[in-house]
Amino acid sequence: MFVKPTAGRTVRDPVKGTLLPEVGAEVPESTFWDRRLRDGDVVKTDVTQQVKPAATSKVTDSYTDSDKTTAATDTGSAR
Repeated sequence: MFVKPTAGRTVRDPVKGTLLPEVGAEVPESTFWDRRLRDGDVVKTDVTQQVKPAATSKVTDSYTDSDKTTAATDTGSAR
């Protein structure tokens, strides 16, 4: 089942020992998670209802033609 913490609450995953992320996580059905649901610490949600992360911008190559010219003509100072 997929659960996420109720606003303003933090819940520690008993298996991993880490806090349940605010966006939620898939957890096994167990008495622990059933209790968290009953106590109102988490809410059961559908994974498809989660907000998708924003599209990442395309990384462009910052290597320009002027850099190519400098690199090709650079003889270095070690001579």
